[in-house]
Amino acid sequence: MPASPAETKKLLWSQEFNSKSGTAVSKTFWNYDIGDGTESGIPGWGNGEREYYIPGALKHDGKGSLVVTAKKMAVPANGAVSKTNPYACYYGTACEWTSGKIHTLGKVSFMYGRIEARIKMPKGVGMWPAFWMLGTDIKSNPWPACGEIDIVEAKGASPRLAFGTVHGPGYSGGDGIGGLTTLKTLNHSSFNVYAIEWKPDQIRWLVNDKVFFTLNKEDVGANEWVFNKEYYLVLNVAVGGYFTGEIDPDLKSGSMSIDYIRAYSLDGVGKVTKY
Repeated sequence: MPASPAETKKLLWSQEFNSKSGTAVSKTFWNYDIGDGTESGIPGWGNGEREYYIPGALKHDGKGSLVVTAKKMAVPANGAVSKTNPYACYYGTACEWTSGKIHTLGKVSFMYGRIEARIKMPKGVGMWPAFWMLGTDIKSNPWPACGEIDIVEAKGASPRLAFGTVHGPGYSGGDGIGGLTTLKTLNHSSFNVYAIEWKPDQIRWLVNDKVFFTLNKEDVGANEWVFNKEYYLVLNVAVGGYFTGEIDPDLKSGSMSIDYIRAYSLDGVGKVTKY
């Protein structure tokens, strides 16, 4: 049987992260999430995370990458905030970690096509980096009804694994539907390309162009398929939390480097909306 013809890709949008060292992300496309989630009514961002997100944790490195750095903070014995650690966290003390999180809600959205990023993950037990998506109707249709597509999640405790998952009504949290794959090298030792190829009623997950999981509409059973609509991008490094588990007490920092993010149409299917 002859091979299936390759799909035609057309680049619709990209972030190449080629700015000078120390430059912040583009305000045209990105918003910062700030804090420990309390401001949004979900302390620990709903996952028991230990970090406080600050804008300064995301900077271009001047070598073609955006770097997201999680940094351990000094917490005095009495747990009080200080000039050197002014961040108060939901667990009752000054925050143990700072890190970074950005998203494109209200600035650019995506519907179908191929969405990919070339990423080197942070090293260290307790690191929880992620490149993911949420439905743009999240404010009127709160999670999990808005839907979530995790293009890739990783955890420092398992540096050879990459996880791809969806969450929706009836299949969220620990009941999310997804798959995983084993990388050839440690995820913090080299860059890998993590992607989804997204069509009506289907999503495929790939690492370095090899499909490792496919989800079809019928796979959510009697639950609602919430992935035939616009989504926005999210990029962050969490520290600790239910997914990754305990944090190595000797860990001082961890950095995720993103070489690029690109969105393509596939055989004409795919849309990027800029606001």
